[in-house]
Amino acid sequence: MVRNAGRSIQRRLGQRIHGLRRARELTQDELAHRCGLSQKYLSELERGQKTPSWETLVAIAHKGFQIRLAALLFGIDEDIGTEARQLDDVLAGRPQEVRYDVLRAVEMLLRAGEGSK
Repeated sequence: MVRNAGRSIQRRLGQRIHGLRRARELTQDELAHRCGLSQKYLSELERGQKTPSWETLVAIAHKGFQIRLAALLFGIDEDIGTEARQLDDVLAGRPQEVRYDVLRAVEMLLRAGEGSK
C-alpha cells in the first residue's frame, strides 16, 4: 500500500516536471544541463521511474525552473493570481479536508451566481 502511494507520488512529480518543462518550451537536455543532471535521469524522473534526492529537487526548482520548491512540489505559485491553469495544481499537496472545503465553496459560489442571473 505504501509502495503504491510512493509510486503515485513519483508519477505526479514526474508529470509536474514534464508539464513545467513543456510550458517553458525546454528540451530534456536543456533542463538537465541547467540542473546538472543527465538527460536520461531527467527522463526517468519525468516518467516516475526514479525518486529524486532533496538536492535534486532543489536543483530542478531553483536552477531548472527558477521557482520555489513549493511551486514544484505542490503547485503553489506566487504569481498564480488570476491565472490558475488547473485547479488540481492549486490544490496539490493539500489535505483531503481542505480540498473538500474548497469544492464545497466553489459549489456555493456557482449556485449563488446562478441565482443572481
